[in-house]
Amino acid sequence: MRIVFAPAPTGSGHNMRSLALARELRRQNPDTELTVLLGSLQPTFGPLFEAAGVRVIDVAGDHVDHATRSNLTRDLGWRTYIGDYVAPAFVNGERVLSYLSYYQDLETDLVVSDYNTSASMAAALSGTPHALVTERYDFTLVQIDDRTLEAGGFRVHHEDLRRGRNALHTVFDWIVSTAEVVLTDKPYIPELDEGTCVARAMAQGRAVFTGPMIREVPEPGDGAAVRASLGLGPGPLMVGSVGGTSMFWENKQRVIESYILAHRRLKRDHPDLQLVLLGRERVEAPDDVVVLTYLPDWMPLLQEADVLLSAPGWITVTEVAALRVPTVFVLGSLAEYHEVEASDRLGRLGFPSLVEPNIDELADAIRPLIEKRQGARSAEPTPAHLAVAPEGPGTAKAAALLRDAALAARARRAHKAEEVAG
Repeated sequence: MRIVFAPAPTGSGHNMRSLALARELRRQNPDTELTVLLGSLQPTFGPLFEAAGVRVIDVAGDHVDHATRSNLTRDLGWRTYIGDYVAPAFVNGERVLSYLSYYQDLETDLVVSDYNTSASMAAALSGTPHALVTERYDFTLVQIDDRTLEAGGFRVHHEDLRRGRNALHTVFDWIVSTAEVVLTDKPYIPELDEGTCVARAMAQGRAVFTGPMIREVPEPGDGAAVRASLGLGPGPLMVGSVGGTSMFWENKQRVIESYILAHRRLKRDHPDLQLVLLGRERVEAPDDVVVLTYLPDWMPLLQEADVLLSAPGWITVTEVAALRVPTVFVLGSLAEYHEVEASDRLGRLGFPSLVEPNIDELADAIRPLIEKRQGARSAEPTPAHLAVAPEGPGTAKAAALLRDAALAARARRAHKAEEVAG
């Protein structure tokens, strides 16, 4: 059985989710041939996939990291949004041909696309069996309106975006309709998802909510050792993560500054409060803040944290839900349009979910979580945690569904070959 992973190259979460599924497939089916077509963060994720027994093919060549630059301009029209951003990143003709050629060379039984539109298009065009793993119920632009984009400071060319939405919806609907199976780790909310491509597939029994598709959750370890490794003391601990892909680099800087200022504000009441900042790059911070550019396995740190501050990236949401970590989600600006829907969803599910908060608002959201965890460091799930991770990780369930899809596709191909030979 040959399975090829093709994570979208636009954020670390897509790579991480593919890695988690590959590890679980390897555990369930040791003889499976696994390959990943890796298009971003190659120095970080290449060794991680290789350690999991996955063959790595770098489909980008150059190191790609969408987290350290702006990805949009303030002008949203056909050329600036579709031509300059969507086409290179999501609907890329050259990349479609590249993926298609790899599927043929690898004699693929199943392609597992993690919201990789180009990879899914190549599979559908070539008749290669494929599965879609997605936290989107439709293409991102389809689930956000022009009014919200304008509130984020964009100059919107309404007719261009109308045409863009129609075209992208058609592509996404085609991908969903041709997939062997669609797996999502985002719980359905009728007022947000009714009528979307994935919701219709759910109604047809072709899409499944699996819960978190994440790496193995470790048993709680030696918290003192985790702290010591980062030079931390025994006091309350905040972890601040600024996420992966950013539409505007300055929004990421604004969020980092808000974390630091909230930490300073809260230290008035909790002098021993500590902050670990995961910034994806070196940032200027006070001496009492621990700054890390990236931490491939942050679960031991999360298990020790009293509160996490994070952008509403969905793979992070699923990990903290499974780990039952108290979290405040922070969207730095509505201009980060790709996370507006997730921010709204998190608020509806019951998480503290703030948009462009001032320092008082952010500190007020953090304070009760710190005080609650100081009183009892239990990992009791909240209703919000249970909505996202009702049974903890869903990785094993998702991997089994992918295995079944690959075996069914392989059997169909064998049967067809017998018919031709006969």
